[in-house]
Amino acid sequence: MPTAQIMRGLAAAPGIVIGPALVFNPVSAAGAAAAESPEDAMARLDAAIAEVDIAIAALEEQLRAEEQAEEAEIFGAHRMLLGDPSLRERAAALIVEGGMGAAQAIGAAGEEQAAELIAIGDEYLSARAADVRDVVGQVQRRLTGAKGLAERLEAPAVVVARDLGPSDLISAPRERLLGFALAAGGLTAHSTILARALGIPAVVGLGEDLLDLPEGVALALDGAAGSLHIDPPAEALARLRGARADIDARMDAMRADVGLPAVTRDGRAVALVANASTPAEALAARAWGAAGVGLLRTELLFLERPDLPGEEEQLALYTAVAAELPGAPITVRTLDVGGDKHLPAFPLPHEDNPFLGWRGLRIGLSQPEILLPQLRALLRAGAAADIRIMLPMVSTVDELRRARALLDRAREQLAEEGLEQAASPQLGVMIEVPAAALNAEALAREADFFSIGTNDLTQYTLACDRGNSRINELYQPLDPAVLRLIRMTCEAAHRHGRHVAVCGELGGDPAATALLIGLGVDELSCGPNSLPLVRAAIRAAEGAAATELADRALACASAAEVRDLLS
Repeated sequence: MPTAQIMRGLAAAPGIVIGPALVFNPVSAAGAAAAESPEDAMARLDAAIAEVDIAIAALEEQLRAEEQAEEAEIFGAHRMLLGDPSLRERAAALIVEGGMGAAQAIGAAGEEQAAELIAIGDEYLSARAADVRDVVGQVQRRLTGAKGLAERLEAPAVVVARDLGPSDLISAPRERLLGFALAAGGLTAHSTILARALGIPAVVGLGEDLLDLPEGVALALDGAAGSLHIDPPAEALARLRGARADIDARMDAMRADVGLPAVTRDGRAVALVANASTPAEALAARAWGAAGVGLLRTELLFLERPDLPGEEEQLALYTAVAAELPGAPITVRTLDVGGDKHLPAFPLPHEDNPFLGWRGLRIGLSQPEILLPQLRALLRAGAAADIRIMLPMVSTVDELRRARALLDRAREQLAEEGLEQAASPQLGVMIEVPAAALNAEALAREADFFSIGTNDLTQYTLACDRGNSRINELYQPLDPAVLRLIRMTCEAAHRHGRHVAVCGELGGDPAATALLIGLGVDELSCGPNSLPLVRAAIRAAEGAAATELADRALACASAAEVRDLLS
């Protein structure tokens, strides 16, 4: 059993739950290897794969019928993993040449694939290892008749595991799955995405000591704080129950405020919009009263496949997102890969400094066969919706001009083909590197709007890789240097009548809302679940006080001083 009474990990999905631990090991749930001939093993393996494919397809169709598009897409990707010929071929080799049984062979083949994904060192692809294990585990359970999580959850419990797959979460009885704590996992894992969508409190990345917990030990999990309390004393339980009651009360109050305008006490309107990747997230944003989408990420459409998506498929995504927020502005970021994101269909070369290398718009301009179909799809979607196009990783005015020339080429092509398109789409740039902020005056003459990506702006301003745990204390979005660049950007934009948004993590931090308003930000874009908190912060702010707060923050010497000021 872990020696610490409180374990800390990554805050994956908010909520406080209290209950006994159910320790689940999907590997042991697969059962022991069966003695069988190679012919029998292959026949049983193929039959099990076919059965799992049918089950996943039925689940995918059910989710689409229930308008849970994001969840359905996850299981569509699972069918692709299951149908990967290399998985079956490796399992077949282990059966024929290694003398393994069907369940043992498919498990070993899956582990090889998962290890290869993890070895790449990319957070997103590492998270897909859990999906491989999930699919393989389903095949193994078909072969052995072993119990999955749904069968193990006979009473309400907090599930403890090394990792969980989406099929585990979807199949588990919601009234019994109080929450889950994982030794592994990350914030981009499909289990994490599903937990947020389904409202299941979760903490991930707790480390291998978690697996030493005894079955049935009392746990209290705080998904917002990223903490797991082991056999908490009475006073800690009382405090957590009180915090849970406060959260429930606040959420009820904020649900009642969804229809209220996002205006400060002195009447200044602040556009409150959402970050999204899928129609499901756009639907959640509408439920929380978003005035549109301030950042539609398009990477998911490209990342989960061996080929590049075509124009029609991209058009379908943009149209579906716009349909969830009729008449509202939808700001779409063109493909932003490189650095920490890679495309299976377009392998990127090794770079010593990938975050300073070939990424974002730099790839799109040098590979127009990728960017041009996306621009065409966006123009076509804009014929019936307010689609705005946003360019990532812009450093110079020349890049903006080249992108506009490519957009003009797309417009000419569509006109020649007689296809409907947006009459005059807005083209904006992301302010993510100090050069763009310092050159905001020139960019504002030619861009239609700005959106500040505070995550990358912080990273590049402070020369601090936000994924490097050794220097994470340097990654401070509230550092005065970052704040000065934000104000500089807003002042330059406003001199030319341009609108400025913030779409990074700082935009979803209600503690920073008044500060951003005081710096001159016109729009805040955040995850759907943060919308009610930011709306409340906007409505509590007052213009003159916010400006004074910003002035005082800019006079601070450090991020710590700014945090003290805000608190």
